[in-house]
Amino acid sequence: MTSDGTSRPRARAERADVRRNRARLLDAAREVFQREGAGASLEAVARRAEVGIGTLYRHFPTRQDLLEALLAGAYDDLAARGRELAGSPAPGDALLTWLRAFIAQVTAFRGLAASAVVSLRDERSALLEPSRAMRAAGQRLFARAQEAGDVAPGADFADVLRLAGAIATVTEQEPAAADRLLALAAGGVAPGTGGGTDRP
Repeated sequence: MTSDGTSRPRARAERADVRRNRARLLDAAREVFQREGAGASLEAVARRAEVGIGTLYRHFPTRQDLLEALLAGAYDDLAARGRELAGSPAPGDALLTWLRAFIAQVTAFRGLAASAVVSLRDERSALLEPSRAMRAAGQRLFARAQEAGDVAPGADFADVLRLAGAIATVTEQEPAAADRLLALAAGGVAPGTGGGTDRP
């Protein structure tokens, strides 16, 4: 018992319960949004998580807050993937692999890509820190590919990431087209005129 009469074990249990509810809501949101898109009913998300709608709103006051929490997880995964690819002996292929992963993550369900594009432009976004880590990982891959001659010297990583975001947005309803468009874009940023589908 503490000096104010509260119980520390009970407080810890309550915090653990809050974390569990948040994790369940995020899992439920992924499932519901993958099935119905980002505009799906938040009540359906709460039901799937087996919590009340009030609990959902306590964790995520707006739909955008929920989408940003899902994106934060996606950006964390992309940062980790970038670190995994950093030692690849084929820098150009590593960059393309990471860009494909970026597109796949932000098109996990309908409506997510638009939120991702907004978050990449908004310096005040709650996603600023996860976005910075994700960009830093991609920037390192881009720099290695540029040093290896797999990317034109005048190309800019921010533009390449914007291009990947645009591809994600326009192929959200047709995921199979994303790789074709990325290959076309890769040909445009590669030195010379050959381009090819396996060199960024």
